[in-house]
Amino acid sequence: MKIIDYGLEKIQSSMPYLSESEKRLAQYLSVAEKKVPFLSIYEVAKNAGVSTATVSRLARKIGYKNFSEMKIGFVRNFEGPLHEMFVAINPDDTDEEIVSKVFHGNIKSLKDTYNITDIEKLRRFARIITSAKRVLFVGIGGSGNVARDAALRFTHLNLQAEAYTDYYQILIQSFRVDSNTVVIGISHSGSSSITVESLKLAKAKNAITCGISNYKNCPLSKVSDFFFITSFPETGVKVAALSSRIAQLCLIDATYLLVARYKKKLWDINKLNDLTNRLLRCKNEG
Repeated sequence: MKIIDYGLEKIQSSMPYLSESEKRLAQYLSVAEKKVPFLSIYEVAKNAGVSTATVSRLARKIGYKNFSEMKIGFVRNFEGPLHEMFVAINPDDTDEEIVSKVFHGNIKSLKDTYNITDIEKLRRFARIITSAKRVLFVGIGGSGNVARDAALRFTHLNLQAEAYTDYYQILIQSFRVDSNTVVIGISHSGSSSITVESLKLAKAKNAITCGISNYKNCPLSKVSDFFFITSFPETGVKVAALSSRIAQLCLIDATYLLVARYKKKLWDINKLNDLTNRLLRCKNEG
C-alpha cells in the first residue's frame, strides 16, 4: 500500500507553532495514523491525554474545518480499497461511483457491526425484554425514525412498545419508568443530549437502559446497562449516518427475533392480519 503523506504532512509542518497539548496530540496521531479514521473525537482525545477542544483546535490549525474533515485527510494517506471506502461523495463522482459508495459502505458497515457485536450480551438483553412490562425507544432526527420502526416491530410481539422522538415527550416519559421498563436510546453520535439524559433519568428510576451508537466511549455508553455499537467511520457527508441506520436496524431485528423466540405468549398474527384486512375493506367501502 503506497503512502502519500497528507494529514501527517500538515501536522509535521505545523509542529513549531503548536502548544504543548497540541504537540502531545500530534505525536499520538503520528503513531496511531491508521486508527484515526475509525475513532471518534472523544476516543482520540482520551488516547492522547488531551481535551476534545484541543483536538478540534489542532484540526483547524492545520487547515481543516473540523475533526471529521481531518480524518478524511488521514484516509488519503493510503491508496486502494481503504481510501475508496472512506472518501466522501464528491461532486465529480459518476452515478455509478455514487451508487457503488453507498452499497459498499452499507455492506462494510453491516459486516463490521456483526464482527463487534457480543452475541451473548444481545441474548441476555433479549431475555430481559421478554419479561418487561414496557419497552421505550427514544431518538432524535434520523434515529427517531429508527425508534418508531423498532417500536412497531416489538408491538407485534404483544409487548407495550413505544417510541418517543420529541424532546418534551422523551423527558416526560423518562420520569414514568420503573424497574419493569426497558429504555433503548438510539444515537449515531452517542452524544445527543436528550437521548443521554433520557437514559440517565430512566436508570435513576431503576429501569434497564440500552444504548445503540457508532462510538464505543460516547456519553450514551456511560448511562447504558447494555450498549451495542454500529460500525461506520465518518466522512464529510452523511453516508456514515445513513449506513449506521442500516446497522442499527439489523441490531434491532436480531433482538426482535430473539425476543420472539423466547416469548411464550405471542399475538395470533393470522387473526390480527384478518382483522386488519376486514377493517381496511370496511374503510374502503365506506
